[in-house]
Amino acid sequence: MDILKDKKGLTLIEAIVSIFIVAFMVVGMVRLYSLGAIQSVLAKHKVMAANIAQAEIENLRNNTYEGITLADYPVTQMVKIDLGETTDAADDINGTMVTEMQSISEGYKIIVTVSWNDYYGVVNEVMESTITSYL
Repeated sequence: MDILKDKKGLTLIEAIVSIFIVAFMVVGMVRLYSLGAIQSVLAKHKVMAANIAQAEIENLRNNTYEGITLADYPVTQMVKIDLGETTDAADDINGTMVTEMQSISEGYKIIVTVSWNDYYGVVNEVMESTITSYL
């Protein structure tokens, strides 16, 4: 009579291996979730920076073509990236906006760069547009 063949269940080694496999999967899922949350916040910051840059371009386009003086550029300003999720200023990000104006054959090229420090270090969002005399 073979007693070992009749017993059913897990050995200690099988149980430990199973626990390690499940733990490895759980840790991986938690890391993916946190990475997704970080990427989501970064995307929100990039959208806000793009909105700030677009507002600056629209402001410059509302000026008259003749009123543009290249000697006045580049202009550096401090900006605040506020997602509006809370009224607390502690969750706002401070950054800089550099507005450049270059002369091109059709008129002027506007380059607006918004920079800030985020989870991955310094992040930049750049927008460009042109202004022509025949607009």
